[in-house]
Amino acid sequence: MDTPSTQTRRPPPKNTLFCPDCGHAAPIGGDWIVEERRGGESLVCPDCDALVTVRQRLRPIPA
Repeated sequence: MDTPSTQTRRPPPKNTLFCPDCGHAAPIGGDWIVEERRGGESLVCPDCDALVTVRQRLRPIPA
């Protein structure tokens, strides 16, 4: 009996970001363009210049 060959695709790591415009994928610390913003930073796609996410800086908790 012949068994059909199937390729099993592994899901990407949990820290992978995907560009909503072109589908570029890379880890958070990957090749994204980091732009400083007031109170945080934005990650921009290196392929199509789309805004992927904005990360706010966490303020320290007062003691």
